[in-house]
Amino acid sequence: MMDLPNGQSIITTTAASVSEKSSSSESLSDKGSSDLKKSFDAVVFDVLKVTPEEYAGQITLMDAPVFKAIQPEELSSCGWNKKEKHISAPNVVAFTRRFNQTSFWVVREILHAQTLKIRAEVLSLYIRTAKKLCDMNNLHAVMAVVSALQSAPIFRLTKTWALLSRKDKATFDRLDYLMSKEDNYKRLRDFISSQSMVSCIPYLAIADEFRKENTLL
Repeated sequence: MMDLPNGQSIITTTAASVSEKSSSSESLSDKGSSDLKKSFDAVVFDVLKVTPEEYAGQITLMDAPVFKAIQPEELSSCGWNKKEKHISAPNVVAFTRRFNQTSFWVVREILHAQTLKIRAEVLSLYIRTAKKLCDMNNLHAVMAVVSALQSAPIFRLTKTWALLSRKDKATFDRLDYLMSKEDNYKRLRDFISSQSMVSCIPYLAIADEFRKENTLL
């Protein structure tokens, strides 16, 4: 469960539980239509047909205009914490919605995998996508993907995680460490400073915590 700038939390634990066992039962009468559906899905809906670079690029293209639309007064006034947040901070609300959309999408695609092997491949895909997002300085989306992978429905898939390569596990551990909320996101703050970023799409919780610190000074 990840805290968001508008005071809400992303909760993915309500997702339907998925067994680690695969099922391939199929009636003979449905075989023809099933084969057609599989052929169609393989062309149009197979999440594994898209590379991590393409996913990261498309996610960033969708995130960027929403972030750019946020007005300074929406942040300075803490409008997202107010009852009329859709009026006082509509763009922050929209940016938070993008976070949730990305996280729920990651959870859904992993849980929809039909076999243990495919589920592990999809999990690996999203770990690599998060790494590419980090390379592109889209920290908002990195946090969205990492929080999805940390959610109970995904993190409890022990057999799926066991199939990951050592490289993928190490990549996830580094991202998990970087995005940690510990010490007021100190590691993420230090990372941003060390990279001398010309531009980035930030995780807004950092901006909120920074505002609180300076309000107290």
